[in-house]
Amino acid sequence: MNKKILEKATQIIQKRKISAENQALQNKIQAFEDPQFKNLYQTYVQQMLDETKQGKSGDYHAIKTQINSRLKQLDIDSIEPQYFCKKCNDTGFENGKYCSCLVQVINTLLQEQSGFGKLEKFDESNFDIFEDKILMQKLYSKMQAWCDSPFNKTLIYISGDTGTGKTFLVRCMASKLIENHHLVCLTSAFAMNQDFLKSYSCKDVEQKQALLSKYFDSEVLIIDDLGTELRQPYVTSNMLYQLLSERKNKHLPTIITTNLDLKDLQEYYDERVSSRVIDKSSSICLSIKGADLRLKK
Repeated sequence: MNKKILEKATQIIQKRKISAENQALQNKIQAFEDPQFKNLYQTYVQQMLDETKQGKSGDYHAIKTQINSRLKQLDIDSIEPQYFCKKCNDTGFENGKYCSCLVQVINTLLQEQSGFGKLEKFDESNFDIFEDKILMQKLYSKMQAWCDSPFNKTLIYISGDTGTGKTFLVRCMASKLIENHHLVCLTSAFAMNQDFLKSYSCKDVEQKQALLSKYFDSEVLIIDDLGTELRQPYVTSNMLYQLLSERKNKHLPTIITTNLDLKDLQEYYDERVSSRVIDKSSSICLSIKGADLRLKK
């Protein structure tokens, strides 16, 4: 995970927590200005202290009802923090793992950084624009099922001519994966290759790691338009092979869209890269045929 992205996401969650707790404190100060509320609350606290000393666990429902009723009369929402996330109380962690609220913030930041803009939804897909409507419905259904799966296949290779709907499909997949609380890194092949080239000439280990970690370590990586980057054969092919190999070994899903069919892929990069893609034990290779939908529109 990119450290800067994680730090920024954590800061956003922390601000939510501070805001909720500050608001609760202000509400409590305001409520204590009312003698009736102050008396009710002090009685409630004293009851808890007394029963705790006696090793008892009392029923405070009646006095809590009075307290809440008085707060309503005072037009005060609550004197307890109203956290944005009820699962982690805006800490960002649940049972030692990233809470879904932190994952959502990280994905939003990654999406903004990717430049992909708005994501799409599977249930908003319009299949009437495709030449083979039934085939595309089956393909979309297969990819939606994969997004809900335990990822027995970790590489999805979607090839097709320009404008056949590849990017729209992966935007639907990204949206579904994020909805399922997965960390998703979306990137264009051009942007990724720029980072490959920068890392190749970089001497600083930490800076090199910062350039590459989001590609090598992201839970799910989506690479759009592979083959359109300004490649340097030695750097691009080697880095791409290392990336696909390491992600496969870590069982981290990778989704690729490209204009290159499997034969073109081997010629454009090398046999090592194509062997990683055509490995039936870990890959699903799809080919989308049809006219340019953008011209059709």
